Amino acid sequence: MSIFAAPSRIEQFVYRHIRIIHVLKISLALLIAHLLNYLYPLPYLAWTSVTIVIIMLTLPQVGGALEKSIQRVIGTLCGALYGIGILYLTANPWITALLALLAIAFVTWRASGKMSYAYLVAGFTLMIVLDGGEQGMTEAIWRTATILLGCLIAIAVSQLVLPLRARNEWRWLLASTLQGMSQVWLSHLSPNVHRPLKTRGRLKALERHVQRQQGLLRSVTLESRALRHSQRELEQLVEAQGRCLLLIELIAQSRWETAASEQEIQHNFGIGLRARSLAGWMKEAAAFCRGERSDLVVLESVLELKQELLSQLELQAHPVLNTYGYSWLIYQCGLQLALIDRLLRSLVRQSQCTHE
Repeated sequence: MSIFAAPSRIEQFVYRHIRIIHVLKISLALLIAHLLNYLYPLPYLAWTSVTIVIIMLTLPQVGGALEKSIQRVIGTLCGALYGIGILYLTANPWITALLALLAIAFVTWRASGKMSYAYLVAGFTLMIVLDGGEQGMTEAIWRTATILLGCLIAIAVSQLVLPLRARNEWRWLLASTLQGMSQVWLSHLSPNVHRPLKTRGRLKALERHVQRQQGLLRSVTLESRALRHSQRELEQLVEAQGRCLLLIELIAQSRWETAASEQEIQHNFGIGLRARSLAGWMKEAAAFCRGERSDLVVLESVLELKQELLSQLELQAHPVLNTYGYSWLIYQCGLQLALIDRLLRSLVRQSQCTHE
């Protein structure tokens, strides 16, 4: 099955009402934690509720909850074990302070890279253990256990109760971006438009969609077996969308920079036709990503696009510099769409091979 197959009604329902569902899921997870506390009172069980809120509050997707749970568990275990090791090896406050300082320096150095949350958790877990003195070992053990319990509850509720898959949110954002770029481009190509359109706000919104896709990639690869080994392809897809947005903005500016360029471009139907065909492909690709089409429409050859644009430029009676720039930008956009086409087909092949 393709990763761009038609979504189920439940998946569509969850995506449309994600905010309400997310609130209910966090409430359910906290209710489970307090019910367990009522039935089996444990020390430091407040950390279970804290863990649930931290993991689920800003990450409604299954992959996001899983990623943050893994980092929280790793950070807690590493910080607790290091702190217990210090307490076990020495009672000298100066040596304890030196070893703690070295650990905090290492955590600070690495906290801005990958697994940054795990390093953050390791740092404050170490401080909690050391501040507890001789009771720090017992506190570290119970705190680790209650955090593990909170992670299990968060993952279980995220996975089993109306789950929002990061893969689905990613594909719908991708479809929305392609659809939005197509609409912006086609609006500038309309023969009924005789002055620049204010589309900067729409382009900014599409940029936020692309940034959101980038933020979801780690969660997508964690929860989706079909995309687990496609990290680089997913990153290239995000980068290509960003370049397309920039090119579309420049295309609009090239057309409207002067009255002469606007008139020449407006009357060059061949160039306009090629630009419309690319914008039309983006619209069809968006429908494919949403699952509304079973196959991805074939994109015209970039080499043929180049030859056609050159032919149209040779036919100009009064060449205008902006027309050449306009055509070059269309060609560059065609190159990026060709890359998006290859990446989408590669992702579909990989997902189908995984499911076979």
